[in-house]
Amino acid sequence: MSRKTLQSLKTIIDQGIKLTPMMEQFYSIKQKNPDIYLFFRMGDFYELFFDDAEDVSKILNITLTHRGKLGDFKIPMAGIPHHAASAYLDRLTSIGLKVAICEQTQDPKDAIGIVTRDVTQIVSPGMPYDLDKVDFLEHHYMASANYKNKKYNLVVIDFTNGSFFGHTFSTFEDLLKSLRKVSPREFITYPEQWVKNPEMANYLEHSDILITQISEDYFKTKNTDLYIEKLIPYYKKDNIIQANTEVLNSLGALSYYMSSTQDLESLVHLKPFKMIQEKGSLKISMPTLTGLEILPRNREAYKDSLIGVFNKTKTSMGSRRLKDLFTHPSSDIAELKKRQDLIAYFLNNLEDLEKTRTLLNDIRDLERIMAKASSKKINSQDLLSTSRTIEIYQELATILKDLPTDWLNWPSKKNEASLLKLGQIINESINDEVGASLEKGNLIREGFSKDRDHLAHIDGDILTKFDKMEKKYRNQTGILKLRIKSNNVFGYFIEVPKAQSKKVPDTFTRRQTLVNAERYTTKELIKYENQVISSKEELERIEKELFEKVVKEIKNSAGDILILADFLSHLDVFGGLSWVAHQEGLVRPQIFKNKKIFKIKGGWHPLVKSVILDQFVTHDLQLDENSYFGLVTGPNMAGKTTVMREMAIIQFLAQIGSYVPAKSAQIGLCDYLFSRLGASDDILKGQSTFMVEMSETSEIIRHATERSLIILDEVGRGTSTFDGLSIAWSLVEHFIRNLKALTLFATHYHELIDLVENEPGGKNLTVETITKNGEVQFLYRLVEKATAQSYGIYVAKLAGLPKSILKRSQEILQSLEKENLGVKIGPCAPGSGTQLSFFTEEDRPPPIPAYLKEIEGELTKINIMNLTPLEALEKLHDLKESIPLQ
Repeated sequence: MSRKTLQSLKTIIDQGIKLTPMMEQFYSIKQKNPDIYLFFRMGDFYELFFDDAEDVSKILNITLTHRGKLGDFKIPMAGIPHHAASAYLDRLTSIGLKVAICEQTQDPKDAIGIVTRDVTQIVSPGMPYDLDKVDFLEHHYMASANYKNKKYNLVVIDFTNGSFFGHTFSTFEDLLKSLRKVSPREFITYPEQWVKNPEMANYLEHSDILITQISEDYFKTKNTDLYIEKLIPYYKKDNIIQANTEVLNSLGALSYYMSSTQDLESLVHLKPFKMIQEKGSLKISMPTLTGLEILPRNREAYKDSLIGVFNKTKTSMGSRRLKDLFTHPSSDIAELKKRQDLIAYFLNNLEDLEKTRTLLNDIRDLERIMAKASSKKINSQDLLSTSRTIEIYQELATILKDLPTDWLNWPSKKNEASLLKLGQIINESINDEVGASLEKGNLIREGFSKDRDHLAHIDGDILTKFDKMEKKYRNQTGILKLRIKSNNVFGYFIEVPKAQSKKVPDTFTRRQTLVNAERYTTKELIKYENQVISSKEELERIEKELFEKVVKEIKNSAGDILILADFLSHLDVFGGLSWVAHQEGLVRPQIFKNKKIFKIKGGWHPLVKSVILDQFVTHDLQLDENSYFGLVTGPNMAGKTTVMREMAIIQFLAQIGSYVPAKSAQIGLCDYLFSRLGASDDILKGQSTFMVEMSETSEIIRHATERSLIILDEVGRGTSTFDGLSIAWSLVEHFIRNLKALTLFATHYHELIDLVENEPGGKNLTVETITKNGEVQFLYRLVEKATAQSYGIYVAKLAGLPKSILKRSQEILQSLEKENLGVKIGPCAPGSGTQLSFFTEEDRPPPIPAYLKEIEGELTKINIMNLTPLEALEKLHDLKESIPLQ
């Protein structure tokens, strides 16, 4: 804990040891930030002291040293170069730590005693240090929530790109689903907030989210307007006022936290606030998104996920927008058809698509640039990038002049006029030469300001005078190697070789002696040096003022820039989806609002195709009002799970407005997509595979409707055969008779085949196999029939099990089949809501004991005609004795 540093200092003070002025300053600042690691700026380094230094040196693997003593106490110290701080800070925040950046707020030249210092920024997982280094694919959400009036009220902000929304939930389960999908890096709360809500308290305690606690006062309604108005310029006139009071309370707390940890004036980069509505969306949980590999479980798996395969965007903004699209699929048929129309336009105008994508390559991240403007970190290159993006937009508008305006949120004529004016100001004011800077006095373009140009010319004239002065002094002294130089310590000076120093006149004043040279100054040199210093300082001041005026212009145009960013990101997303459709031969699905249908011909799983290329097999599948439940049987490795994933992915792609991998597709829009394909991460939290399976299945039963799509794989396999079959059987009945949602249900319980065959709404499906010369061939084609074979021993053979085990397995299988140890499902009593008989006794005779089989064998050997009565009695006695005692 960072607080240990304060304890160490307090121990020293309690012993009467006097702190040095610098350490007093450190102690004072540390007291204000007790639980945060303090990066204390000293020259070109950020230094850490005491326990802060010991902790951070271990985490970052940097050298731990000491800086003097306080009494007998050595002061532990570790440091990092300020120019490399970003990489180190990223490593600390990535593991959930916070750091206070303490800068020198005074020029050392003006300091009397130690320079003044203060914390200028608190860096945390939700508030990154360097926006240029933040992963462009990822959001950096901060969240806050409360529970009032029987509602959970959530607010989420991504400071790095301005995403900003609220949500209200009736149940903790719904809140938890949203938090898992948003995956905030930091959660703002107050002590005791969740005491009466143990579920939420338990979630926060065991999550990887950094929990930041602030005072409860900042969540109260009386303070809400104050904190929000301070940061959000459009608060009073935007639809943010439509949010309920409880949502605004959480927003007020977030606003206070951001303003108290950052050097902010106004969050001009925040997008318009919106309340997320469940209506009009396809609900899909984060475990389903990752389980189907629609989204990756981690950054390393990105390229192998569906979003990785479909991400053909050219910009950072487009990549993030695509992820938003993937996490919030739609069921708004009008919006989806508009997206399909946009893709169709590009496919019919491929030349325009290619030109568009080429231009998008040069688009810069306007959202991050505006975030830098909000946090006073914007630079000249950001301004020039904004201007260039405006120019590219004009080129795009020309190329896409025939694109219907209602398919994308185009900037209005008023927006365009404002953007063009801004671009003109930037181009006229900012020097685009490589290396231009305030320090060099050439940040502002010549011709933009007469005052600036005058000072720049004075500076140049003085430098010319230095050249003339150098020649004059050489002629006066006869020292040909005399030079006028400068450095940061001594300023301007005259340098002559030591061997010729005797030629130096008395008007030269010695300043420094070196091994091979002497350095001097003169009254004339000092005069011109002062002029240089004065003109440079004035030039820097004026250029800084001019730069800040241009920054103010970009802030004033923030709304127009965000509209442009929104347009460009959407254009990039659907340009990318169009490119995927073109390259992969995807088809536009017919979508229906109120029709229960999933019908594809020649469909394929896009992730499988991306791996095995031309060897993949396509599938035909139809589920509809009359036949909505498919029982999928067949051997392992034959492709059952692939077909089920394929169905879910095609449904998902249709509901983000994309084209789909098939030759033709008819898709009815769903309200919820459920998937139960394997154990989730809860196994790592101590729950068994079977418990997780049952929990997830229970959620499906609770929330699914007739308009949902469900895929389940091998439900019931984690327990005994009869238990598992019982559960699977009752689930099949429920899905077919009660729920009637579109469902694929894969199983190895072949006893379910007859049940499904005789149920209206059910159909049997299998992934086809054939047997040739004792070898099984998987054809991977989905056909409408059942299979009673699992080919498990053959799959075991392919997996390399020893022949001895395979042989014994075959013997046992034949024995079990001969003894008829299988079961049959009994019928449900007519008109009954419950099952009266599960296994029919007449169809399931008890197994024959081994000793009876031996007696049977002995009896078959006896020739009754050759047996005397006495021999018969003796044989009967022997057989009786062979019966084991019960």
